[in-house]
Amino acid sequence: MSIKKFVALLLAGALCLSAFTGCGANPEDTVATLGDETVDYGVANFLVKYQKASVEDMYAMYGMTWSTDLYGNGTTLEDDFKDSAMQLLHDLYTLKNHMDDYGVEITTEDETAIKEAASAFLAANSESAIAELGASQQIVEEVLTLYTIQAKMYNAIVVDADTNVSDEEANMRGYSLVTINIDGEYDESYQFVEYTDAEVAVLKETAKELADQVATKTLEEAAEGLGYTATASAYKKGDTTIDKTLLSAMDSLKEGEVSGVIETETALYVARIDADTDKDATESNRQSIIAQREAELYEKVLTAWQENDGWTVDESVVAKIDFHNVFTQIEESTEDIDNTESE
Repeated sequence: MSIKKFVALLLAGALCLSAFTGCGANPEDTVATLGDETVDYGVANFLVKYQKASVEDMYAMYGMTWSTDLYGNGTTLEDDFKDSAMQLLHDLYTLKNHMDDYGVEITTEDETAIKEAASAFLAANSESAIAELGASQQIVEEVLTLYTIQAKMYNAIVVDADTNVSDEEANMRGYSLVTINIDGEYDESYQFVEYTDAEVAVLKETAKELADQVATKTLEEAAEGLGYTATASAYKKGDTTIDKTLLSAMDSLKEGEVSGVIETETALYVARIDADTDKDATESNRQSIIAQREAELYEKVLTAWQENDGWTVDESVVAKIDFHNVFTQIEESTEDIDNTESE
């Protein structure tokens, strides 16, 4: 992640508070330890509060509060959120402690960019928001430094990932598909209403007519004439996002062939294979496979470092990170904030 990108992340939602009721603990209190490294309350509070601010509007939109037991396991959304943030801090400080393993360092250029980014963040937000975040030049610089280290360490670790993806593994077949749902539809009150047997019978006749017309028309023309649309996409071998019956039927088709009516429990389909290899989709899938391998290697290395590493969290200090105040995000342009790349 570049400094520019992280500054954009910070400043894209300049913050203010709808109310301000004070803050929790001394910024220099220890919230966690990792070997000889101590994590200050101020850093944890800032990280948690900033992440909180970035999702608060979305949670409210869905009627959720921080006391919501989202997963039904007896913990609140606030509890889960704090646990996730502390795990992130564990990751960040672990990576910091292993910089020498990969020859990673924070350069003078990085330090300058980080200082400028922290100053820009403090200048962009209201005084009440800064106070609630417990943000200071030192704390924001610490968090920016940790994220810069994370980006550099990720890039250094994934160099060892296997980037050799065979054409067979990457291959994506291009297809076009007409879908006729037979399970039901949503009415004007957004209530799902199941189709009657008579309605399903009519839809099956329509699907049969569509399949018959493909003998003299393109799939797109036949679909449009009956009020439907043929959508183009691509799939990979064993694709788990596609109904098994539909997948099996498409696998049996050669390039250019069109199926008859393919019936599943919820829909009727007519499919055409447009290309045995969709070049663009195949290359995109190749890059996705490589990215997945890189992510898995990164997690493997990080997990190995963290096994029995002595990370401890003082839950009594974490509890002082209060969620009483509500942030409001103010959208602002960030194009010219900082053009310095840290990677």
